[in-house]
Amino acid sequence: MQIRSALFSVLVLAPLACGTPKADTATPEPASTPAPAPVAKPAAKPIPDGFFSITPQLTVKGVDAAVDFYVKAFGATKVYSMAGPDGKTMHAEVKIGDSIVFVDEEMNGTKSPLTLGGTPATLMIYVASADTTYAAATAAGAKAEMPLEDQFWGDRYGHVIDPFGHRWAISTHIEDVTPEQTQQRAALAFAPADKKTKKAKPAKGKPAEPAWKKIAGTPAKGPIPDGYHTVTLALVVPKAAETIDFYKAAFGAIETERMPSPDGKIMHAGLDLGTSKLMLSDEFPEMGGKSAITLGGSPVALHFYVSDSDAQFSKATSAGGKVTMPMTDMFWGDRYGGVTDPAGFFWGVATHKEDLTPEQIGERMKAQMAQQPKPTT
Repeated sequence: MQIRSALFSVLVLAPLACGTPKADTATPEPASTPAPAPVAKPAAKPIPDGFFSITPQLTVKGVDAAVDFYVKAFGATKVYSMAGPDGKTMHAEVKIGDSIVFVDEEMNGTKSPLTLGGTPATLMIYVASADTTYAAATAAGAKAEMPLEDQFWGDRYGHVIDPFGHRWAISTHIEDVTPEQTQQRAALAFAPADKKTKKAKPAKGKPAEPAWKKIAGTPAKGPIPDGYHTVTLALVVPKAAETIDFYKAAFGAIETERMPSPDGKIMHAGLDLGTSKLMLSDEFPEMGGKSAITLGGSPVALHFYVSDSDAQFSKATSAGGKVTMPMTDMFWGDRYGGVTDPAGFFWGVATHKEDLTPEQIGERMKAQMAQQPKPTT
C-alpha cells in the first residue's frame, strides 16, 4: 500500500509542484487498442423457436416427393432439408399452419407405411375449411378413406391416406360441446337403430339428420379448438389404459379426457404433454385400427423436446421404456436419446443445446460420418 502511494505521488503529484512543465516535443507512442471482449453467445432455448413439445416424425419412401405433396395438399412450407451421403434428401422439415413435421427417408431399419402395410398413427390437421383441404388433398393424390361429415364431438371431419401411406384426419371445429353433451351425443351416435328408424325415409333431396344433433352445441369460436395446434398425433395402442399410465409416469402426461366403448375399451383419450396434446385409443382391428405391435413397427415417431432430456430419459426408462439410443450430444445441436414405449412407439427425447446454421449442421454431419468405420468387404 505504501509503495502504491509513493508511485502515485511521484507520477501524478510531483509535476504539479514544479510549476508549468516544459512542452514535451517527443512524439508520443500510439496507445495500444485493447482486444475486444469476447461476446457471449446467448443460451439456446431447450425447445427451439417454432417447435412445440411433440413433433411428429414420418418415415416415407421419397422425402422430396412427400414434401411436394404436403405443400400441394396442406399448404405446407419447407423450412429445412438435409442430403445424405448419396446426395438424396434424407431428412426434411415442413411447417403446416403453426406445426412442424419431420419427414425422413426409409433407411437403417425404419419402415414406411407402404413397407409395414399400414400405420398405427393418424395426423389430425385442423384447418379453416375441411371441405377445401379434403378436396385439395385428394386432387394431389391422396386416397379418400372416410368422407367428410359433421361429428358428434363438434368437428367436421374425414380421413385421407396420402400417397406414402400416412393417414390424415382433416378437421374443422364447428361446435363447442361440453363433456356431458359429448357423452350424450356419443350414446345416440352409437345406439343401434330400431326397425322404425331403418324404414323411415328422409325427405326427398335432404339426408336425414343424425339423432345426436338434437343436442345442440355452441357455435365454435374458431376452426381450431382451444389448446390445439394445427397438427396433433393420434395413436392406436394395444392396451390404452396401460399406455396412458406409462405416459403419465414416463413423460408427465396429464389426462384430459377418456371415452370408453361399451366393451370397456378406450375409444378415445386425450393427454396434455408440455405444450402439445396427444390422442390415443385401443386398437379395433375389425375397423382398421391396428397398433404398432400388431403391425410390427410404426412409421411415425415422436420427437419430444423437454427442458432436461437426461432427467426425462432416466424417468422414461425407469417407467419401463426400452433404451433404443443412449443419450448423446448430436451434431444438429440437441442432447438426444431414444426410448421405445411399451406400445411400440419411438420417442426421441431431446433438449436443444446449440443454435447452428444449416451449413454448420452439414459440416458436423460430414465430420461425424467420416469417423464412422467403413464396411468391410
